[in-house]
Amino acid sequence: MDRDARKMFDLGLQLYEKGRVKEALVELTKVAKLYPDYADVHNALGLVYAMLGDYEKASDSYKKAVELNPNYIEAYVNLAIVYNEQCKFEEAIKSFETAARLETKDRGFSPQLRAKLANTYASLGDTYTELGDYKKARDEYERAVEVSPNYLDIKLKLARTNINLHDYKRAEDVLRDVLKRNPNYSEAKISLGLCLYKRNKVADAAALWEEILKKDPDNTKAKAYLNMLKR
Repeated sequence: MDRDARKMFDLGLQLYEKGRVKEALVELTKVAKLYPDYADVHNALGLVYAMLGDYEKASDSYKKAVELNPNYIEAYVNLAIVYNEQCKFEEAIKSFETAARLETKDRGFSPQLRAKLANTYASLGDTYTELGDYKKARDEYERAVEVSPNYLDIKLKLARTNINLHDYKRAEDVLRDVLKRNPNYSEAKISLGLCLYKRNKVADAAALWEEILKKDPDNTKAKAYLNMLKR
């Protein structure tokens, strides 16, 4: 890339950083025409298109970047984020996993990539839950938990999915792990109470819900479940 093109490229990045994305697009498009085989230029164009809400052009730019440089970790991550915005979760996961494989070759699994990948798995799990396909939802939540075991909200979703699948023992194990990490997680306690109730451990379930009401007397879920037992 010659000096003038480098100046245009740097200007485009500066304009993007300042939020002047339309002006950035003009400069980066000029560079892309002059140097169509530069992966960094296409990745930068993807950032601009994504900021403008044109996810199709953004994904095309990122795909061009990884076509030119198959080891371009940042472009794979950016492509996955765009796919996630488009609710193309399967494609997003594949792109994240490619980035993860490349990253772990030399540097290990970064916390940022771990978080993004876990959230993408969880989003796909949420979609399957909405569709009522709890088995597939469980698979995705388990993948998310495997990547980021400290995400207790995803573990709670996994436990509730197991309850929907009538796998109460599995749900109980997950919930007890959640509460071991955070004993004050009331939503997990409520779900554990329901799980115990389903396993005919009624007294243990009632004790949990009563414990919640001692700390939070207005907790409507705990009240409702206790009223259910009374009836």
